[in-house]
Amino acid sequence: MFTRIIQLLQRNRKSKIFFLGFCFALLSLFPIFRNFYYSNGILTYERHIAILEKRSEFYNPWQYRILCPGIVEGMMWVYNNTIDKIYPIEQKFAYTFNATSAPTEETLKFFKLLNTKGAIKYLIIFIFFRFVEHLLIFLLAYVVWSYFIRNNWLIFFGLIFLTLAMGNSIAAADLAFNTYMDNILYLLTACIILYRKSPLWLLAIVPLGALNRETSIMIPFLYFISQMDFKNLNLRSFRFSHISFPPKKVWFITALAYVIFFVIFFSLRIYFGYREPQMWKVPSGLPMLKLNLLSPVAFKAYFEMIGTFGVIPFIILYVFRRFPHILKLWFIAIVPVWFFVHEYTVVTYQTRLFLVPIILVFLPMMLWLIENEARKSLTFKV
Repeated sequence: MFTRIIQLLQRNRKSKIFFLGFCFALLSLFPIFRNFYYSNGILTYERHIAILEKRSEFYNPWQYRILCPGIVEGMMWVYNNTIDKIYPIEQKFAYTFNATSAPTEETLKFFKLLNTKGAIKYLIIFIFFRFVEHLLIFLLAYVVWSYFIRNNWLIFFGLIFLTLAMGNSIAAADLAFNTYMDNILYLLTACIILYRKSPLWLLAIVPLGALNRETSIMIPFLYFISQMDFKNLNLRSFRFSHISFPPKKVWFITALAYVIFFVIFFSLRIYFGYREPQMWKVPSGLPMLKLNLLSPVAFKAYFEMIGTFGVIPFIILYVFRRFPHILKLWFIAIVPVWFFVHEYTVVTYQTRLFLVPIILVFLPMMLWLIENEARKSLTFKV
């Protein structure tokens, strides 16, 4: 599965590792900077503490997304018992500033946070955790995309576009660890599917998804639909006999994965107790759909989408028939449902919520199209 990465590093190994490490570090830091400078990254500390104390203003569904808060707390325990014992950063520095003019409200909040006991250590953990999430996303995206694309530089270009998309999708967002963990889990699932690894790995991914974020509910479905063959299906004369259904083992694994998912899903809600979701601007449902599609908020959402997607979805729809079967299958299985559910339930100018379709479908399709068209052009010239 990682053969392409190994081949990439075989020649001039040290210089390539340094070069790739340097580039990926910069790419990983850019969205974090954007979150702090242009969005609500500074609120991550307050929201994390509120979750731990079971008083989160986003009780439902944030209170049930416990995987990433648990990881953060584990990392904090390690930090307190290792680095902090050697170099207690909060005892070494006092954070003050000499302002030549009146500081902004954001600056005052930031320095107040830096002088809050424990906050600076959490900020270090937060930034490191999100940084590692980015690195994992880039690594797994490379593995998934390399199944379809041969040109390493083209894949590298796709990762640069992905970084800009992640950096632009920060409206009304703190560091949103669970969103990026969602991307990692879907990419791991894609690796299992494309490289035909043991489906039992799915039974390790699904519990993590259930603990992380409810959008992971589509992971077993992605695995199941990928085992079906629609190549003989004629839409004009639709017949189930034209669809090749997967063997019983796939049905069993999928069913077992959903049993695991829903046991964890409902157990969390029983343990923490159910509360009505917080209403943001309007209730979920038709009022939210109207807000997202036909309102001044929709105007903002459309341009946030352009800043995140560009016009790639329109290009893909324009030449949809050309793409590999598995990518078309993923598009049909994931994209319409993903967009409708989010348009129906949340304010969609938070475009980080659409990173899974970007990474899993849109970008590999676009990169495949570029490489395929370039190959055709070279063949024609010869």
